[in-house]
Amino acid sequence: MRSHPLAVVLPLLLGPLAAQSYVRDHDDVTRPRGGTTPPASSPALATTAPCAVLPLAWHSQPVPGGGLLSPLAFGNPACINRYGVIAFIASVSGNTRNQGVFTADAAGVHPIAIGCGQGGGSGQPGTCGDAAPVGGTFAGFFGGTVFAPPIDDAGDVLFFAEVVNGSTPRGLFLWQAASLSIVKVAAVGDPSPLGGTFAAIGPGSLNNFGEVAFLASRPGTTNSDLFHWQNGTVTRIAAVGDPAPGGGTMALLGTESFGFADGTNIPAGPVPAINDCGQIAFRVITSGGITGRGIVVRSSGIDVWYLKAGDPTPAGGTYFDFQGAVLNGGGDIAVFSDFNAGTLTSGWFVGRPGSFRKALAFFDPVDGGQCLGLAFSRNPMTALDDAGNLVLWCDLSNSGGQDRLLVNAADGSLTVLARRGAPTPLGGTYGSMNAWPSLASSGRATLSAGTPGASAVLNAHFAAVLCGPAVAASPCAPIGGAVRVFDYGPPGAGFMLFVSTATTSMPVPPFGTLLIGPSPVATLQGPVPYTGTSAPNTLQLGLPNNPAFRGLALYFQSLALNTPAALLTNRAAAVLR
Repeated sequence: MRSHPLAVVLPLLLGPLAAQSYVRDHDDVTRPRGGTTPPASSPALATTAPCAVLPLAWHSQPVPGGGLLSPLAFGNPACINRYGVIAFIASVSGNTRNQGVFTADAAGVHPIAIGCGQGGGSGQPGTCGDAAPVGGTFAGFFGGTVFAPPIDDAGDVLFFAEVVNGSTPRGLFLWQAASLSIVKVAAVGDPSPLGGTFAAIGPGSLNNFGEVAFLASRPGTTNSDLFHWQNGTVTRIAAVGDPAPGGGTMALLGTESFGFADGTNIPAGPVPAINDCGQIAFRVITSGGITGRGIVVRSSGIDVWYLKAGDPTPAGGTYFDFQGAVLNGGGDIAVFSDFNAGTLTSGWFVGRPGSFRKALAFFDPVDGGQCLGLAFSRNPMTALDDAGNLVLWCDLSNSGGQDRLLVNAADGSLTVLARRGAPTPLGGTYGSMNAWPSLASSGRATLSAGTPGASAVLNAHFAAVLCGPAVAASPCAPIGGAVRVFDYGPPGAGFMLFVSTATTSMPVPPFGTLLIGPSPVATLQGPVPYTGTSAPNTLQLGLPNNPAFRGLALYFQSLALNTPAALLTNRAAAVLR
């Protein structure tokens, strides 16, 4: 889409306002789960398939600078932005510069930072990597679930890496696409806002305003506290000993750490989530008080319990324990939780206080079978989009081998994105799938899998394009900046985009339901065709730098043409901040 002139925007803004089951907790670690409780409710299975599956990065793909890509995609999650660009960690064969962090899109694979030597934590670094901003060069990178590099809409990438011959041995770094440069976020030995220095740094999450939420440990402990970084400044989010909302103190925050061959430990999770509105979601285990454990969301400096152990679940029974919650732009969370419904079992839940749904639980019917394998919720993978759609993995066999990649929609329906054994666009079939997919609010999900039978391609990262038709918007937008609006598929559809400062719910047969307006409504763009194989149609809507507009909500809806019938899409929202 083309940019919209400011002259059209100003009048708008000045208008009125049972069997054995198992769970994956890391890439190669599974735990058996007991319980045979049948589901309290059964999600409906939709027959919709993705409009397209696009190969983005694959084994044996040439890498700029030499060598061939070896992504081990089934064990290394990719993160994705609204333009369909992915970021991931991979090895490189045939080159002494043998590992790094990459992005990939329709134009190919792009190295962000390259290292060499053995992998991160091996104690055997190489010295031929790219220059690091802390001196020395990048050496080992860390693959696996918790070290997946998040990517924002500008193409900035947050990654964790070792450094050799620099001022620190290890840290968290941010690739800034606009300046083609890398800056340090935090590193081992840096001053801590809690006093002293950071003994260990862990991974983090990234939003579209350059804010990072990350883990770091004090000396003498493998547990970690939570910190925020923006524009070179590190502040505390929460630390052990801080008061918990409603009473008691925060006793545990980051409870997971990995030990490595070089004798070091890295805090691994749960990683806090941060969205474009500056909200932060994190798991808390308390001492004192009456809560025990649960999920806290901080909004405008105020901590609120979204879920607590003992709260009733929409699947019956009560919540028992939680993993790290993912957070979307609208302030909803998705979390994997153990719950007690007569028997202890587990599942994914989505929502906010007063409005949670069960997305998928053990023994729920899925694609002609039962869900017997699930994965923990983890950041920085963005499994929940701004419309409340959740992408997740499940297995229909308690011994593995019947992987499914699914989307649970806000209405509870399930769409199968991929099945193990189905053909891939690169040839062969989908094999073992990575259990931590991401879903962008522009309708693209990561699908990372082995590809047995494909010629010279052992595994690959794909993007599965949802059919829509739908519209998405950056949920928080700065005054004086821009709000991005996205229209997407099915292929061949054209879109007319409308905006209003008001919402409604007015049936308009046969087009669907009008969800914005009725007054004022402005046409911003249309019709623009969507190919389904390129980046989503995008409108950059300029916003005046007027403090009076702060807090104003804009609502977007599209009329999709040629789908084959004209249809109204969902509603997307953006709040000016």
